[in-house]
Amino acid sequence: MTKSRFMEKQQPVTVIEKDKVYVFICLNETEVTEENMNGDESSEPVTMYEYDYNEIIEDIGVLDIDDVKENPENYLEYEKAVEKTDKERIAELEAMNLEMSTTLDSLLTDIIPSLMESE
Repeated sequence: MTKSRFMEKQQPVTVIEKDKVYVFICLNETEVTEENMNGDESSEPVTMYEYDYNEIIEDIGVLDIDDVKENPENYLEYEKAVEKTDKERIAELEAMNLEMSTTLDSLLTDIIPSLMESE
């Protein structure tokens, strides 16, 4: 979440669906008057609207849009999950493979023989 200012009032949630879903969340509006816009001391004060803001870009179907509209405060801190690199995925799969091999080895060498002996 960041603080963002706009020249006009914003809707709490704006959703645009194109190739992806673009969600803009603006909550907790505060009216702010800016003096000296652009460093010009003779300029008129400008009223702006400051919001707690989050911008979400996701693939279509990832977010429950109805929930976002009903509970936008739950999405102010939302961050898109970071996709793992190929190297990270390979390391994770190798670790799972090792764990499965160890479990299978234990089954074959310890558990099954002990079951066979008790019969």
